[in-house]
Amino acid sequence: MVNGLSELPERECLELLAARVLGRIAVVVEGAARVFPVNYLLDGQDVVFRTDEGTKLDAAQAGALVTFEVDDSDPLYHTGWSVMACGHLEAVTEPHELHRMQSLPVRAWGREGQHWVRMPIASISGRRIKAVPKAT
Repeated sequence: MVNGLSELPERECLELLAARVLGRIAVVVEGAARVFPVNYLLDGQDVVFRTDEGTKLDAAQAGALVTFEVDDSDPLYHTGWSVMACGHLEAVTEPHELHRMQSLPVRAWGREGQHWVRMPIASISGRRIKAVPKAT
């Protein structure tokens, strides 16, 4: 079998993003990319998650450009998909918005997550790998 790679339309990228709860956020710190797992939710066109003090909150307070990624794969059949979204992180500080977000079913990855962060999606792309019969 040889794998076939295809681009995903934006609508399908958003559907796949909305169907998951665990993703990875890549933040550049001192010139090097650092990747963190986060429990998240797609809230409209925003990726939202909770965090404590540290790198992700610092990046949000600075409005850093980040990449968010989710994927799925089947190692037996060598198939899967990957979706990447980019945008500027924002620390959510507006009282009305914080109150609304408190009802969202999002927990921080391994911590309490005192702060809410969102990434409005500026761009999104995805790929799917399908197994295709090998030409003989």
